[in-house]
Amino acid sequence: MAKLRIKNIIAAKGMTIKEVAEKMGVTPQTLGNIVNEKNNPNISTLERIATVLEVPVSSLFTDYLEQSSTVIICPQCGARINIQTGTPT
Repeated sequence: MAKLRIKNIIAAKGMTIKEVAEKMGVTPQTLGNIVNEKNNPNISTLERIATVLEVPVSSLFTDYLEQSSTVIICPQCGARINIQTGTPT
């Protein structure tokens, strides 16, 4: 299972767990447990976190940084070319 990077995003945004929790309408303890991976959030909670942080939900996970891919269609033959970027795993 992918690790969460919520704590890093909160810090990068110059926010605190308390501020994010207040905007979400949860206690700082609840969000802290999610950030520290003591509790597994459901998708709606992840969506609320992402909304408050103004990031896509996928960016909350470490594998978002590890690898992404782009599909390009060759103009000559129409073949799909999958280009992988990021850190090899």
